[in-house]
Amino acid sequence: MRVFSFKAALKDTSQDTVLDDIRAIREGNKALRSRFIEKYSNYILSTASRVKGRYIHIENDEEYPIALSAFNHAIDCYDVDKGASFFTFAGVLIKRAIIDLYKKNSAIREISVSQLAEEEDSSGDKGLHLPEDVHQSISFQEDRFNLRMEINIYKTLLMEYSIDFDTLVYVSPKHAAVRRRMIQLAKKLSEDSFASAYIIKRKALPMKEIENRVDFSRKTLERHRKYILANFILINSDLDCLKDYIKDVLQEGDEV
Repeated sequence: MRVFSFKAALKDTSQDTVLDDIRAIREGNKALRSRFIEKYSNYILSTASRVKGRYIHIENDEEYPIALSAFNHAIDCYDVDKGASFFTFAGVLIKRAIIDLYKKNSAIREISVSQLAEEEDSSGDKGLHLPEDVHQSISFQEDRFNLRMEINIYKTLLMEYSIDFDTLVYVSPKHAAVRRRMIQLAKKLSEDSFASAYIIKRKALPMKEIENRVDFSRKTLERHRKYILANFILINSDLDCLKDYIKDVLQEGDEV
């Protein structure tokens, strides 16, 4: 897959410089907005291309104007206090916008299939009868697609904390009881305003604060640091498909 390289451009860009540009744009500097978007056009293309799975052509692919609009929206609504860098935030918005486009297209296809089934039934022609479970199959495929897209977004959010999604399986606690307690700890941290602000700002756990409130040793917390952070990120996201995997634990009584 051919994708524009944007790492070099971002490497020399400090968050403070980006924030200064965003503030000026929001104050009405339209020329700067155009230059800002042009400067990071490769980033927009690269992000959109990774969602689609192949290189996107500006002139021909409908994903590009969707991605451009999402990046523009990111400029207008980015909040530094939410914890993610501007480019992580913009990347999530671009991915979600393209996913919404694909969902819409999928819904249109499903409506077409439904109409075909109704027309066949009304005509009484059983020779072209659509299988009974076709709608279930479409729904299953859409669920798989949604999950795959959520994983892509989750990977982006994890990268902000220097966590590789593919390594989570290796850093997850081996015992189910320990996993439950670490997830519950992540939930507690997300509900604590001080701890949550600390984690979002520093991309790290407030170890001293945690040690004073739980019976885990410092060594245990360090060992499961990435797993706790990964669940903290998930709990604070709106990735509902992925959250389903931990919802039972979140609904249990607190053991921490």
